[in-house]
Amino acid sequence: MEYGFAPAESAVLDQVHRILCDLLLTDSIAADYDLMAGGVLDSSMFLQLFVELEKRFDIPITGADVLEDNFRTLETIARFVRAKRGEV
Repeated sequence: MEYGFAPAESAVLDQVHRILCDLLLTDSIAADYDLMAGGVLDSSMFLQLFVELEKRFDIPITGADVLEDNFRTLETIARFVRAKRGEV
């Protein structure tokens, strides 16, 4: 999937896209789709997403990280992951 971002950003965004599509059993989600407003991420889905992000990117997600702004869209999730990995 092509997003028009730098290669490192695009690679993370692509992986986040695949994780969410797998969890939601869908083929595609727009990078800027508001997952909160759309009701896509409920508490169960949040937990599954956190586990997958921790495994795939080898990052710890703490209670302090659990902010809506970190998980509102694919773009914000990718930015959060890159920050946790020290890439931003």
